[in-house]
Amino acid sequence: MEKEQVVKLNSQAHKSNTYFRLSIRYKPRTAILMFNFKVPKKMKNTNNAISNNELHQSKGFIKINFDPKTTIQAEEPLLNGYGLDLTNPDFIKYQSGNLEAEVIGGINTIALTRFQVMLKISRRPQLSSGDVYRNNVDLYNENNLQYFVKQASIKLKLDSTKISDFIYDLTERLETYRKDKITSREEKPLITALPAKEIKKVDAILKSETLLEDLQQLLQDAGLPCGKIALELFLIALSSKQTSVIHGILQGNAELTSEIIKTFSNVLPLETSRFKTSISDSVLYYAPNENYWKNKVLLLPSIDTLGKKNTAITELILQGQVNRLVTENTEQGTYRASNKSVNGNLSFISSTSKGYHELMNSDTVMALPISNSHEIKEAIVTNQIKRFAGLLDENEILSSQRQLQSAFREIKSMTVINPYLEQLNVSATFNKDSRLISQFLRMTNLITLLHQKQLSVIQKNGTNQIEVQPRHMVQALEHFREIWFKQEKELSFNVAGTLARIKKMLIKDHKESHEDADFMVKDMRAKLKVSPSSLARHINILYDYGKLERTGGNQRDGYNYKITSWNDSSDTAQQYETFKKEILEL
Repeated sequence: MEKEQVVKLNSQAHKSNTYFRLSIRYKPRTAILMFNFKVPKKMKNTNNAISNNELHQSKGFIKINFDPKTTIQAEEPLLNGYGLDLTNPDFIKYQSGNLEAEVIGGINTIALTRFQVMLKISRRPQLSSGDVYRNNVDLYNENNLQYFVKQASIKLKLDSTKISDFIYDLTERLETYRKDKITSREEKPLITALPAKEIKKVDAILKSETLLEDLQQLLQDAGLPCGKIALELFLIALSSKQTSVIHGILQGNAELTSEIIKTFSNVLPLETSRFKTSISDSVLYYAPNENYWKNKVLLLPSIDTLGKKNTAITELILQGQVNRLVTENTEQGTYRASNKSVNGNLSFISSTSKGYHELMNSDTVMALPISNSHEIKEAIVTNQIKRFAGLLDENEILSSQRQLQSAFREIKSMTVINPYLEQLNVSATFNKDSRLISQFLRMTNLITLLHQKQLSVIQKNGTNQIEVQPRHMVQALEHFREIWFKQEKELSFNVAGTLARIKKMLIKDHKESHEDADFMVKDMRAKLKVSPSSLARHINILYDYGKLERTGGNQRDGYNYKITSWNDSSDTAQQYETFKKEILEL
C-alpha cells in the first residue's frame, strides 16, 4: 500500500524574494532530503505560484504523491531496506536530521493490534544528558502517542510538529520491518501427539539391546524397500543434529534410488525434512527464513541433474559452508559487493546413476552403493501391487512413519567422546586413508548418539557428553563393511575387467617391480585401446573404491595412479577380522 508523502514548507518573506525551506519525507526505506529554494517576488502572483491557502501558513502541509520507483533505497548492512540500524535487533536505531530514535528491547511480533515499544529520542549532537527522552509508548494509540510527543517536545525543547513528524516516519518504517519479520518467520508444523501405545513402542526401541535391528525393521514397515540402506540414511540424517554433519549419495539405478529417497523423506519429521525435486543455486542464499537450513536434511532424488551453476550446494558439501563475496545490481543501476553465506548444519542426501561424482572426494560424503537392486526392485513392485489391490495396510505404514519421526525427535544433540582411539591402530586398518578413517569415526559417533537413551550422560562445560562403547565401533564396522573394505568382486563387471587389464599391463611392463609401478591415465588408455570417457569413469570408480591411489600429476595433464592392493580378497578380509578382534578385546 503506497503511503502519501508529506512535504513541509516554511516560508520566510524578504524584500525581493520569498525563501522556502522544503523538507521531503519519503516513504520507509528512504532518506530525508532538505534544501532551500527561493521564489522571485514577481512570480508570487502568477498562476504557478504557491498560495498561502495551500501552505496553511508556516505550519501547514501539502500532500504530494511521489513515484516509488524514483525513491532512494538505503543500502545494506547498516542502513538496510527499512532505513533502520538493525545491527542489534534489541536496540533498533533510526536517525533523521538532528533527531535520533532507539527502540530498546526490539519490537513485539505477537500482539499485532498494539505496537508497544520502549522509545528513546535524543537530539544530535547530544550536548547534555537532558537532551534525551525515554518512555513506553503504543505507536497505534493516538492519545498515548500525542502525550509522548508533548512530553518529548518539552524535554528536548523542540517544536512538537517536528517530533510528531519524526515519530510517524519511524512508525511506518518499524511497521514495515515488523510485517516482513512476521512473513519470514519459520512456520512450525503441527505435531500430532502419538497414542500412548506408539510412545511405549518408541521408548522400547530406543532402549533395546537390538536397537539397529529393530529400527531397520521399523523402516521396512514404514514402506522402505531396503531396510539396510534406510538405516544408513537414518544415521546420516541424524548428523544434522550435530555440529559435524555427514552426507550420503546412493549409487545405482536412478529409478530405484529416487524411490528410496522419496519414501525415506516420509520417515523424517516435517520440521527437519527438506525434500525437493530440484534446487537452484540462489535458493540457498534467499531462504524463506533464517533457520530454514539449520539442522535440516536436504533430500534430492538425483545430483546428476544439477548443472554447473549449482556451485553453492557443491561448496556447502565439500567445504562445510558457503561464504561468498558477490556482485549485485542495485535499484539505481549501479553495482555493489555483497556477502552471501549459508548458515546451519545441513545434511544432504541424494543419488547418482553415473557411478562416480566429484562430491564423493569429500571426507564428509559417504557413497552408498546399491548392491541388491533386484531385491529392491522386487520389493517396490510388490508394494505397488498390494497397494492397488487394497492389500497394503496403510494405517500400519503411517503408524511406523510416526514412530520413526518421534524416535528422530527424541535423539538430542550431544558431544560424543571416544576414549578407545589411542588403543586401536585405526590408521593401519584403513591403509592410512583419511577419508575412510574420518567416515568410520563419524558413523561410530552417530551410532553412539542413537544409543544415548542407554548411556550415562555426563554434563561438562555446560554440554551433555556420552562415551563411545566398543560395541558401537563393531556395529559401525559390520554395518558398513562393504564401504570400509571394498573387494574386487563388488565392482561391476566392466570396472573389474578394467582393473584386471591394468594389472596385467603393469606386470607385462614391470615384471619384478609391478607392485610399486605407477601409470599415467593417457598412457594406459593408449595401451588398453579404450575410449577416454569409459576409462576416466572406471578410474574414478576404482579410486573411490580405494583400488587406486594418486601418486602425481594434475587435472590438466592427467594424474598418475598406483594399484594399492594386488591380493584383494585375502588382504581386506584379514584387515577386517584383525580390527574387529582388537575392538572386542577392549
